[in-house]
Amino acid sequence: MKIIKNFKSNIAIQILAGVFMVLAILTGIVCVIGYSQFTGAIEKQYSDSAYNTARTALYYLNPYFIKSKDYDSPDWEAKSQNLRKVWRPIARNQQATYIYLFQAKGKNYEDVEFITDSINTNIYPLDHEYKAGFKIVQTDEKYLRAFREIYDEHKDRAEISMYRPPNEEFESGSHIAVMIPVKDFDGEIIGILGVERRMEDIDAVRNTYLKHVITVSIIFLVIILTLYGLYLSSKLIKPVQRISKETVRFARENTLLSPKDSLSANIATQNEIGQLAKMIDLMESETINYINNLTKVTKEKEQIKAELNVATQIQADMLPKNFIFPGRDEFEIYATMKPAKEVGGDFYDFFLIDENHLAMVMADVSGKGVPAALFMVIAKTLLKTRSQLGGSPSEILHDVNNQLCEGNEADLFVTVWLGILDLSSGKVVSSNAGHEYPAIKHKDKNYELFITKNSPAVATMEGMRFKQTEFELQPGDYIYLYTDGVAEATNSDNRLYGTDRMIEALNKTENYSLEETLKFMKNDIDNFVGDAPQFDDITMLSLKYNGRKNISMRELTIEAEVENLDNVLAFVDEELEKFDCPPKIQVQIDVAVEELFVNIAHYAYKPEKGNATIKIEIQESPLSVIITFVDNGVPYDPLAKPDPDVTLSAEEREIGGLGIFMVKKSMDDIKYEYKDGKNILSITKNM
Repeated sequence: MKIIKNFKSNIAIQILAGVFMVLAILTGIVCVIGYSQFTGAIEKQYSDSAYNTARTALYYLNPYFIKSKDYDSPDWEAKSQNLRKVWRPIARNQQATYIYLFQAKGKNYEDVEFITDSINTNIYPLDHEYKAGFKIVQTDEKYLRAFREIYDEHKDRAEISMYRPPNEEFESGSHIAVMIPVKDFDGEIIGILGVERRMEDIDAVRNTYLKHVITVSIIFLVIILTLYGLYLSSKLIKPVQRISKETVRFARENTLLSPKDSLSANIATQNEIGQLAKMIDLMESETINYINNLTKVTKEKEQIKAELNVATQIQADMLPKNFIFPGRDEFEIYATMKPAKEVGGDFYDFFLIDENHLAMVMADVSGKGVPAALFMVIAKTLLKTRSQLGGSPSEILHDVNNQLCEGNEADLFVTVWLGILDLSSGKVVSSNAGHEYPAIKHKDKNYELFITKNSPAVATMEGMRFKQTEFELQPGDYIYLYTDGVAEATNSDNRLYGTDRMIEALNKTENYSLEETLKFMKNDIDNFVGDAPQFDDITMLSLKYNGRKNISMRELTIEAEVENLDNVLAFVDEELEKFDCPPKIQVQIDVAVEELFVNIAHYAYKPEKGNATIKIEIQESPLSVIITFVDNGVPYDPLAKPDPDVTLSAEEREIGGLGIFMVKKSMDDIKYEYKDGKNILSITKNM
């Protein structure tokens, strides 16, 4: 136990033990690698020697000898004896144990047919010859694996390393066997020639190698540890021990040192340890006072921090966190705000002014910290309250500006982008008071900055008028709003993130949800900034406009014949009556449907016949009906023909075109396109 206690408390022992472990591990790794490389080189040498023996033995083998084998034939037996006589000196001269010839039978080579063999007569008596090799390989799985490599994989060489236990008949110890294919004159494998050689030198050489390496390693460790221990003791251990004792003394006594007891006077070294000792002398005299002051300051800071945490939570709670509007599928929205300090001046807001209008706000108060946060609370409250009273964005900003200018002795101001979205039409009316340009993505296109003429920031001058701009969103379009903390994020090289990099990043989020988009943007900004501090709040809002959705859609495919008109009208009227379509509008729609279907029946396929598809869609807010006619007939655009001059009498007007003219006048919209070999005509009527 005392040894363990000394080990834990004595830095010299710990350091030396650590150095010893590291050196021991490195030495062990070197030994293992050297041993492996050394053994591999010897085994390769034996393998190559056996392979050369096999190639030599194959040179004296006539493939016809295998094909003509007949164990009962005296002539064949004589040839076998002659082959053995040729192979014996090869085995002796090249130190091979066995040379044998065999064939593998069966799909999985479970049966081995022995042909002949020869032995090294310097190792075995002659009566061991004949089927010696067969007795070795007939039950060994390693040999069967080698057969497959030659027969199935057509390798020119297969090797087997093994250790054979003591045996009365055959040589024990480490052996290596090399097999090569025997081919006939057509290149077909008809047998396998094997050569086996014992590796009697490997164990002795490896043992000698290990003894030498271990001996040298032990001597190396002893010398290194001795020299390093002496150096460590004089340059590090003793000074560190003295510092340790002095630190303990100071902590216990909590009094100043007298000059004769000073730490630096007892440590003569001039290196970093000596400098550390001098610094401790200087620090001791001030530590007690510092601790007392620090305790007082820390208590005050903790109180301030607690109050700021409350302010941060209040500010965060003021920003909307519920991004779901039940029953409203016309849009999706998501926003985030990351202040640079505990509290910030950025804020976003979104709210329904009425059932059909959504207000979006993105703003940035000048300054940072608590003053900006307080001004932010006032500005956000005024903007929402005034917006819910109605009016255009320019009118709202005008009134809020006048209110914020009153008593603004701190000369704070706020940049604001305010937009009001008509959820039924996609029309956006916006006003930009000194804020960043929004980025807009139209369906199947990339994000682009929507650049307009900006007005000055809110709260800069009383009575100011604000410019107003209109644009339209189609279903599938996006708006991305942000504060200058995004574009002006700065890395350690003082380079700005910029709007170009922002647009490039936004265009990588095509298949992302709104939440995923804002997370991606924040990560992209963080990766650009790196370790540089965040100087400004980062606030982002993204909106996707989905538009009004169909509340009903049906279609009818029918043969384009005039006789089917009643069926078409019945199909359309049935759907219109479900939504209490006014009779006058229903009559107008029936007249238009009759005109368009009869035109298809008369002209689309003549003289052939074909089908027409009629689709009817009912949309909400405002309630409207869209009827689409699709046929595969000849391309024909009825809208291309000029409208007839209805001021002329019937005799003076040209024949034709009046029916389409009546459809144009009675419907709210009519469109035609020829796409994928089809005529597509749609009419829209608001109900």
